[in-house]
Amino acid sequence: MRLIQHQFHPQRPKTTTSSASSNSTMAPRTLIYLLTLAVGSLSLTSAAALPDANPVAAPVPFSIPENVEILDLRTDEDKLSNPLSKRTNGAVYVCKGIKFDASEGCKLIYTSFNAPTNLVNTDYNNVISSAGADEGTVCQFYDGFYNGDCGGQGSLYINHPGKDDFRQYSWNNGAGTWNDITSCIKCTW
Repeated sequence: MRLIQHQFHPQRPKTTTSSASSNSTMAPRTLIYLLTLAVGSLSLTSAAALPDANPVAAPVPFSIPENVEILDLRTDEDKLSNPLSKRTNGAVYVCKGIKFDASEGCKLIYTSFNAPTNLVNTDYNNVISSAGADEGTVCQFYDGFYNGDCGGQGSLYINHPGKDDFRQYSWNNGAGTWNDITSCIKCTW
């Protein structure tokens, strides 16, 4: 496997339209990204309103080692049309240990836009304990992969700088935590 050094993207410039009454349509990727952010905001608001919700400490900052192993799980079409480079979108840094502990194993996973990324047949199925997405990328982590799509008992949103301890996030209405149960990822940017 060829290793590629990845650097997180600087903040992308914001685009504006010339007029609020513009008749142009919003690009599908932009619309999906905005909807994902809106749903994530609602989920975070709902979770905070629960009586047993505990405040979560700010995540430990992480840096991606230069020699990080790449796991390219993009669709075959994306791999052909967009070879990996330092500027490829859709990267999420995942670690088997909490606090982005690289001694237990970490990888930089590349995904296709809003496509289910199946981890079931990888060495990162049900072992992720911390993760952070590329700036401008929002990922949903799921506990299952069924019939070609992500699913299960809910999802956990990951963006930049990420979540450094999945044990802090309730899964399945308090039946457990998100530690070591991720089987599928969907990312937008």
